[in-house]
Amino acid sequence: MTLITRRRFVQQTALTAAALYQRRLNTLSGAPPIFGAHEQKAASIDPVAIRKLASEITGHVITPEASDYELSRLVENRAFDRHPALIVRVANPSDVARVLDFGQKLKLPLAVRSGGHSAAGFGVCDGGVVIDLSGMKRVEVDAGKRVARAEAGCLGGGLNKATERFGLATTLGACPTVGIAGLTLGGGEGALMPKYGAACDNLLSARVVTVDGREVEASHDSNPDLFWAIRGGGGNFGVVTALEYRLHPVGEVLTGALLYPPGLIPETLRAYVKFMKAAPDEINGLVQIFPSEHGSTFMMLVDYCGQPSLGNDLLKPLRAPIKPQVDSVRVMSYLEAQSTAFSGPPNAFFATDVFLPDLNEAAIAAMTAATQHAPQRFRLQIVPFHGAVTRVRSSDMAFPLREPGHEVLVSSYWNTPEEKANAVQWAKALRDKLKPIARGAYVNGLSETSDELVRAAYGSNYARLVEIKKKYDPANVLRLNLNIKPDLLSDDQRTDYCRLSNLNE
Repeated sequence: MTLITRRRFVQQTALTAAALYQRRLNTLSGAPPIFGAHEQKAASIDPVAIRKLASEITGHVITPEASDYELSRLVENRAFDRHPALIVRVANPSDVARVLDFGQKLKLPLAVRSGGHSAAGFGVCDGGVVIDLSGMKRVEVDAGKRVARAEAGCLGGGLNKATERFGLATTLGACPTVGIAGLTLGGGEGALMPKYGAACDNLLSARVVTVDGREVEASHDSNPDLFWAIRGGGGNFGVVTALEYRLHPVGEVLTGALLYPPGLIPETLRAYVKFMKAAPDEINGLVQIFPSEHGSTFMMLVDYCGQPSLGNDLLKPLRAPIKPQVDSVRVMSYLEAQSTAFSGPPNAFFATDVFLPDLNEAAIAAMTAATQHAPQRFRLQIVPFHGAVTRVRSSDMAFPLREPGHEVLVSSYWNTPEEKANAVQWAKALRDKLKPIARGAYVNGLSETSDELVRAAYGSNYARLVEIKKKYDPANVLRLNLNIKPDLLSDDQRTDYCRLSNLNE
């Protein structure tokens, strides 16, 4: 059984203090991850067609025979061992348009990848073409206007570093290797979310290459329907090549981890709920529950972006009557807080997600019981929703999670194929226990997709998303995602959508 010792945890706590909203295992490390028994050869494409494509683009074509193919096809979630026929590391929007045309003419699956952190492994495909945006990382900051423009291959750490020079930031997750595009298109949780809203709330515009090869702008003034859809609707509508963000003044923050004694899950969860109900917008607190040497352990990762002395006063309820065993909360720069995530090796994992308007006694009991019968490696992550993110109407953009509450991410991990079935079953069982009191899910926290899951995740926004999908991608070319299918509206749903559209005009 792979467990973390208290001594090792104490050594790592300072590093993990800023590890908010990352989608991998931070506090455990085990044997090298194993994909499983499935082995598949990459499908072959006519070499003449590949040479022609390579001559027509500025970027780099990677075939299965290339020395960098094996590394280039890997994604963060090692549960997915996929072999694309071709990986194209594009250099500009024209390259993207050319690869979209190439894939459609040959009737090949198309995957789009930036940071490779999709919980469902959508950044790679079997037998198809990967549009790899990782070479497009340029960032420009207009400090006077408090605006940043970044190419879609930029990672969170790169954007934070560029904006920090001016004392500015926008909402991003703390794992520095997560791609900004996938994060933002799915919604984008982060430490600044209570104060400044989700990443998608701070998106001012985007450049998008549609499946018919057009490069368009999506903003409030240009293609507003597309702009509405990409803020939460993922990569269903086109390939986003650049994003423009609103920035905010952010200097030093009070950040750190509070680690509590094992075996106090119900008590610490109740204390967390009580604390967050009274928390101001400047405070973000994320919970992680994981196995340790002496039982399931509760840790709260705290960020306070106001005056540090006031922050310490506000944190007093978290330090008594239950005293944390480890308290690493201290003042640091926002960049340091966003850059000190402990990055363990990639793991094979399964993640599922629910949004709970109320973390009530039934939910606390379900999570406590689950931790007592958990697989060897698991993590529960609870993200509070309060403040600015809840002051946006759910109909204002595709991202629907707008009411106060708690997003619960359930993750389980395995080192061998034999461990996988039990790990996945445990995560699904806890999710199903919570579903009766849940309302939706965060799409970036799902390792699986189905029509039912997509409908549940988008709720009342689903019908409008289907109509926009039909407009921009009627053949569902971009389907390797939490897929919004263009043909899944009933007559009643279509009538309701048209009625609401007329009311909004």
